[in-house]
Amino acid sequence: MGTLALLLVLTLSASANSTLGIACTTMNDRLDAAIGRFTSDCDDASFCSGVDGANGTCQPRQCRRDEFPFGFANANATVPPLCPRGSYCPDEGSGCRPLAAVGQPCQAGRDEQCAPPGNWQDLASGLNANGSVCLNSACMWANMTLGQPCNHEVMVYKDSTGFSNTIIRHNCHTPRFYCHTGYNVCIPTKYLGQACSADQECHSYNCGQKGMCIDERGTPNRVKAWQLVITCLSVVSVMVAIVVLLTLVHKRLRLRRLMEIREYYEEQVTLRRALASLHSAAADQHEKERWFD
Repeated sequence: MGTLALLLVLTLSASANSTLGIACTTMNDRLDAAIGRFTSDCDDASFCSGVDGANGTCQPRQCRRDEFPFGFANANATVPPLCPRGSYCPDEGSGCRPLAAVGQPCQAGRDEQCAPPGNWQDLASGLNANGSVCLNSACMWANMTLGQPCNHEVMVYKDSTGFSNTIIRHNCHTPRFYCHTGYNVCIPTKYLGQACSADQECHSYNCGQKGMCIDERGTPNRVKAWQLVITCLSVVSVMVAIVVLLTLVHKRLRLRRLMEIREYYEEQVTLRRALASLHSAAADQHEKERWFD
């Protein structure tokens, strides 16, 4: 009975916290300036049905972009479907839409909303979605090469501690080129050890703290031959030193034990001699007394 009551309370509480059916406006649809997450008058399980800033009501989401979306922790919640290939789910989850062509609007950071080019295999990289990028809310292809004009977008993310992370995105052919923010033309990326001021300047997309291009994030550390030799010699030296030390300690313990045993037997021999001497003296005294009697 108590379990049923608890489930009823949790269900009523979830219903009370839901925004379904309440009035809303799409004018409040926005991205969180700190983390870039979409927020609106509705919760994570619903969207505002208003169009072009008109007032509407919060309705259940019609699609999702993630395998495990926010707002559906309740086991009984109906999770909206993923969109089929050739379409995408907008941030608000109002329903699947066809991929946008070049120049059409897209949502910030949503490269997958843009239709890929015909040669997307040649342009695809970890910095775009099948060769397409969404820059300044418009779809583009990441196909600009050396000396060609390019567009870039600067996004700054901040957390509660004040730490900020600046990300520069562009439509140059990555990772071969990057967009020079001063001249807005594509120039070759830099290789390991060259000076840099931003991640986008490096072929590895990783500008180290010392202002030099370093290995891309997640790259396993490379151990040099001399480091391996020194490490092996150090390990062998430590093992030999431990064996020698244990041997010396063992010998000292054996010597100490031998000395204790020798002292014990010498003490026993001395004691036996003293007892024999006392016994001999007593016997002599007894013989003398008998003789005089």
